[in-house]
Amino acid sequence: MLSNIKLLAATVLGAILLTACQSAPLSFLSGHPDRHLPNHLYPVRIVSVDQTLYFSGPVQLEPGMHRVVVELAHSGSHIPTQKTMQLDVQACTRYYIVANKTSIMESKWEPMMFDSENVGGCNPDDEMKKAHIQAAGQ
Repeated sequence: MLSNIKLLAATVLGAILLTACQSAPLSFLSGHPDRHLPNHLYPVRIVSVDQTLYFSGPVQLEPGMHRVVVELAHSGSHIPTQKTMQLDVQACTRYYIVANKTSIMESKWEPMMFDSENVGGCNPDDEMKKAHIQAAGQ
């Protein structure tokens, strides 16, 4: 019985990985940088990208211009505050978006790109070829 469960888990995991490898290109957007944020920069929650809602991150994106809606993750106000920004996404890149406030007491803030980095093991040229093949097949 246990071996059947392991076999099923391995099959499902393999299918997920195969699908992930076939999806292109590998670019991501996150509102929670994996490093310490300097003063007056705060994590955000990605609400939507191009009017598609997201409830958790990171969000996988295709290259090109995207309309990103974010909200301050830890707002002192009980009123949700959302802001919109445009982001030009490149293939094989991970982007970190944060809220920039002049002071912790300030309610005004603006979204900004805090950092970006290459996705390890990802070749932008190969990913763009995969994207063109997928687009032609649809």
